[in-house]
Amino acid sequence: MKYDFTFAHRRVGWEAAKWDELPKDVPEDVVPLSVADMELLSPPEIIEALKETAETGMYGYTWWGDRYFEAVHHWMLTRHEWDVKKEWLIQTNGVVQGLYAAVRAYTEPGDNVLLQTPVYYPFYRSVLMNNRKVVENPIKLVDGKYVIDFEDFEEKAKQCKIFILCNPHNPLGRVWTKEELTRMGEICLKHNVLVISDDIHFDLIMPGHKHTVFANINEEFAQHSVTLNAPSKTFSLAALCLANAFIPNEELREKFNNEVNVSGCYTYSIFGVRALETGYMKCADWVDQVNEHIYNNYKLVKDFMAENYPEIFVADLEGTYLCWIDCRSFGLPGKELAEYLRKEAYLYLDDGYIFGEAGDGFERINLACSKEVLEKALERFDGAMKKLKK
Repeated sequence: MKYDFTFAHRRVGWEAAKWDELPKDVPEDVVPLSVADMELLSPPEIIEALKETAETGMYGYTWWGDRYFEAVHHWMLTRHEWDVKKEWLIQTNGVVQGLYAAVRAYTEPGDNVLLQTPVYYPFYRSVLMNNRKVVENPIKLVDGKYVIDFEDFEEKAKQCKIFILCNPHNPLGRVWTKEELTRMGEICLKHNVLVISDDIHFDLIMPGHKHTVFANINEEFAQHSVTLNAPSKTFSLAALCLANAFIPNEELREKFNNEVNVSGCYTYSIFGVRALETGYMKCADWVDQVNEHIYNNYKLVKDFMAENYPEIFVADLEGTYLCWIDCRSFGLPGKELAEYLRKEAYLYLDDGYIFGEAGDGFERINLACSKEVLEKALERFDGAMKKLKK
């Protein structure tokens, strides 16, 4: 393997969101596996590009141009078979900002917004903090696989203005198939429900699966959707605050752009721009190898649980670097389980209840770490659970 996925920095004291929340008595070898950023170094090509940018000593106002779009176009075409147009593109400071902007742009206070739950918690916030209402289409577990309840989906769609799609799905790890996306899209068209597709994990796809961009299925879907993505999950660049919205429909694009500008967030970092350009033009091999590394970590968790805790359901990982496990068999409510894992195992995960009521008793494990870090986390999990069973 060309790239090294064994080393990362300990980020205590660097104002890293998940690291600086750790208690002071946590052992030095403990790594939080919660918030979805990587505990792996970004590609060396990006690190070098950022060093070169820093060495200029000049960090003025930044905007994107032809070079930026050429990189975006190259990546979308070569990785996703999607021939995007320059006029479709609107930059945001992040996909979450795009979600909030879309909710405001396409709905009014009191309108209903459809979510497939349990789901990434900012989805709820983007709706509720803008005084809209959440309508849930719970994803069902059938014969060990998460599937869409299409009958319920259509009934709920009739009530809603927009549907926020999570593809790949966070935290369940599903990569929706073209057939599933088409069926959802046809229902949304039938009931005039606009699709906002969060594709931020779209490059993190496991063997045997293929990501499909909803807007790339057909022209009707393209004209009736907004696609949000970013290089942040792909290359671990979240702090560089850069994402893209692709909106082929001119009227929808104008409404969205207005909301982005009204928010006052329309300046961007030269470091984010350089990182995207480098990642999308030079780091395809790194992404292939990091996906292989993530999948090997997933198999490590899957095999460990099968051997030691067969009562724990481990969801299939089709995409993302987030492993979803069902710990309800231990009989602890979600918050008590989370506290127990922190206290007894020094395990800092994302607790299932934060993704909605259906996630209570589950845990989400960030697999974007070294094998050694994950092995130590599983050892601590084992010790704590054996103690709990006594």
